[in-house]
Amino acid sequence: MTGSTRRHFLKTTAAAALATGAGYRPAWAAEEVLKVGVIHMGAISDTGWEHYQAQAWRALETAYPGKVKVTVLENIAQIQDCERLFRQLSTQGNKLIFGTTFSQYASLKKLAPTLTGSHFECCAGIEAGRNLGVFEARQYEGTYLTGIAAGRMTKSNILGWVGAFPVPQVIYSLNAFLLGARSVNPAATLKVVWANAWVDPAKEKDAVAALVAQGADVLSGSPNTPVQGLAAEEKGVWSIGSTGDFSAYVRKKQLTSFELDWSSAHLGAAKAVIEGNWKPESRWLGLGAGGFLKMTTSSPDLPASVAAEMKAAEAAIVSGTLKPFAGPLKDQSGAPKVAAGAALPDQEIRTMTWLVEGVQGTLPRT
Repeated sequence: MTGSTRRHFLKTTAAAALATGAGYRPAWAAEEVLKVGVIHMGAISDTGWEHYQAQAWRALETAYPGKVKVTVLENIAQIQDCERLFRQLSTQGNKLIFGTTFSQYASLKKLAPTLTGSHFECCAGIEAGRNLGVFEARQYEGTYLTGIAAGRMTKSNILGWVGAFPVPQVIYSLNAFLLGARSVNPAATLKVVWANAWVDPAKEKDAVAALVAQGADVLSGSPNTPVQGLAAEEKGVWSIGSTGDFSAYVRKKQLTSFELDWSSAHLGAAKAVIEGNWKPESRWLGLGAGGFLKMTTSSPDLPASVAAEMKAAEAAIVSGTLKPFAGPLKDQSGAPKVAAGAALPDQEIRTMTWLVEGVQGTLPRT
């Protein structure tokens, strides 16, 4: 693996471009080392979104020792820089290139058809395009399960959610959290406070304080850092690791957690390139073997009976017998959204812009 810094990468780009020449060979040869490029918009740390993205390309090195060389660029915050560096990674002969966030999707959709010497994949992209595959996690499956724990453990019947932005991914996650809670505790409600940021410790702490002041005693949320859990712990209430296990930081009051696992997306794409049969696909996977979600730690204070309920619900989701957005469902105004016996189609989940009955809060304008 080459964990290149941006400065080192820019210094070596011109020389590498001359060495590789202007053209590309039509296919990746089995005796070659597969060169893979990855661009992180944030800095890689020991937890959070960038951490789980990094775990995925590290899985490539483990699976293909000596056969894969990964060039990693981190903390490339400006999309203009990302576009230039995606081009340069392609020129350097990286046959497989990963974007790690939705913010890069529009650029990759434009660039991928023009850079046919490489194949592109974008995490959190909307739909596959020419020479561009996309993959995203069914995070709502994880929030539904952690909602079961929250519904059982709340004493006030008031849950709290710190929202990042009112995008469908966040909306369907918080809706499923309450639906999971109400599956075991119909009296549960969910209050939402919006941070309007993916990572902003001050806003997250303020949101936690506001939720606790309103009576919430189990908190979850969409920004995936330990900040919310630590703030909740200071207030003496439970928190849930949503898309990340923060128990190394939140030692006493993390109730349960799930985390993202993008390894199968990276491994599958690399295998397809190596075998010469890569094609742009859209993958939206959740729990289960080869999925993008896995349940992780639970507090010793979580009753065994609740853990068993969560485990049974997980098995039912994986088998398809439990669909978190099955009817009857109403929105927060009481209007019917899904009839009894029906389930919300995937496309309607992925474009969700409404809040389920029992959510107390509004969607801010975007």
